[in-house]
Amino acid sequence: MCPRCDSLKAEAVAESPVKGAWTVYSCPICFYTWRSTEADQFTDPSKYEPSFKVRQDDIPNAIQVPAVPKKALG
Repeated sequence: MCPRCDSLKAEAVAESPVKGAWTVYSCPICFYTWRSTEADQFTDPSKYEPSFKVRQDDIPNAIQVPAVPKKALG
């Protein structure tokens, strides 16, 4: 389950080179990504900071993040 939006669609997307050291999970709904070794406040939906929670219904109406400007040459 995604800690940020409570989606049941979160899934493992990467494993550590050292077997069992860590797993990276990602949510395809809100794009939150976390590593299994992070603190409960970032990985456990019941301990995730409520002010940072995202409602799935709000995601389609979210303001887009501006693009990063291209690096100036020279």
